Amino acid sequence: MLSLAFIATTTAGLLLGALLILSWIDPSRRVWPPPKRSSWQYQVVWVLTNVAAVGIVAVGILDWNTFVLDHWLRLPIGGGLALAGLALALWGVRTLGIHRTLGLSEALIHAGPYRFTRNPQYVGDIALLLGWAIACNSLPTWIVSALGAAWFALAPFIEEPWLREQYGEDYDAYRRRVPRFLGRPARPGAA
Repeated sequence: MLSLAFIATTTAGLLLGALLILSWIDPSRRVWPPPKRSSWQYQVVWVLTNVAAVGIVAVGILDWNTFVLDHWLRLPIGGGLALAGLALALWGVRTLGIHRTLGLSEALIHAGPYRFTRNPQYVGDIALLLGWAIACNSLPTWIVSALGAAWFALAPFIEEPWLREQYGEDYDAYRRRVPRFLGRPARPGAA
């Protein structure tokens, strides 16, 4: 069962990565962000995302505590990081709304966690994956979590040209004020 979960999750993660790379290399064949909810791009990305998400959880449970971090502190450290990441990601979803979270355009959002990072959902998801891997203490979980984290780290680079097309100068001004991931936001009025 572990092998099947690991293979399915790894395959989904690699396919998601390949689709991101395709979107970067040839924006005219862009898969992420999807052009609309009824598109094949939307369907493929969200099926693969769901397979990867369920798979990461399954791999962690099926291979629980088989790696090198066999210390009780991994649970509060990993659990705390995972919960903090989940809270940030959910705050981002709540602020942005489901429609925009799914990669479908509407107005540019500057509120909530988007005042501090342009990608709070991705930052939260990366923290969630890292925390889960720490808590699970499983090499296969580290591998599939790293694939997921890589996707979340690369996605903003593929989205940014699309965001510039959608929102123009408003996005450029926002980009100058707010860091991509983490960092210190620029002071108002600073260039």
